[in-house]
Amino acid sequence: MSQGGPDMPILAERKGEVLHLTLNRPRRGNSLVLPLLDGLIAALDTHADASSIILTGAGRAFSSGGDIGAFLDHAEDSDALSDYAARLVGRLNTAILALIDHPGFLIAHLNGPVTGGSLGLMLAADHVLMDENAFIQPYYAQMGFAPDGGWTAMLPRQIGEHTARNWLIRDQRWSARQAMSAGLAQAVTDRDSVAGMIAAILNNTAGLDRSVMKTVRQLTVCEGLEARLEAERQAFLDQIRRPETLRRMQDFIAANTKPKRGAA
Repeated sequence: MSQGGPDMPILAERKGEVLHLTLNRPRRGNSLVLPLLDGLIAALDTHADASSIILTGAGRAFSSGGDIGAFLDHAEDSDALSDYAARLVGRLNTAILALIDHPGFLIAHLNGPVTGGSLGLMLAADHVLMDENAFIQPYYAQMGFAPDGGWTAMLPRQIGEHTARNWLIRDQRWSARQAMSAGLAQAVTDRDSVAGMIAAILNNTAGLDRSVMKTVRQLTVCEGLEARLEAERQAFLDQIRRPETLRRMQDFIAANTKPKRGAA
């Protein structure tokens, strides 16, 4: 059973007890916008009885975090930009909590780069597989944003406060091997072997009590997570109102927009 056509931002396909979720904005690096997050939350709610979830991205990226172009589309005045940012980060927080609250065993297959707030979708997973070419990078210090998606609310508990802080401040790029060494991923794989690896994981977890999995997940994430994610959202709103952040977003778009053929 499949939900969502090829142009939908979330593709949901149910195969027996397993729910396959694909972030589906490949031309935009599967960047996070409201329809994508709404679709993810709705799919988790619709398939609340799925015993396992496999989450990945279409194309070459897992997700590039918040869509900078979409932020700039709302930058006609500071109130409009603040309102959009408040809704977007709020829905991201809801999606992260929905993943954590779902009783299914969650496998995140990071098929490419993971940047910005999309890290939270990975941090919510029970088992993380990273393709060899995948990497993780904050980009907050470059863009002028405050960290969201659990970079301060969840990550320090997993890798240590100082390591997380240093990573964010220096805007380092971590390879798949570095992420696995830090315990953020359980394996580094490739496109040819990932399907067999996922099948083996599903086979090994078949028959286990899903309620125990959910309880373990909730007990091992950061205490007071909802409040900590909300603190990230408020800090994000404070930062995005600054003229400096707007300038950095505009510079980023200018640097990453290819000129039309024949343009001077």
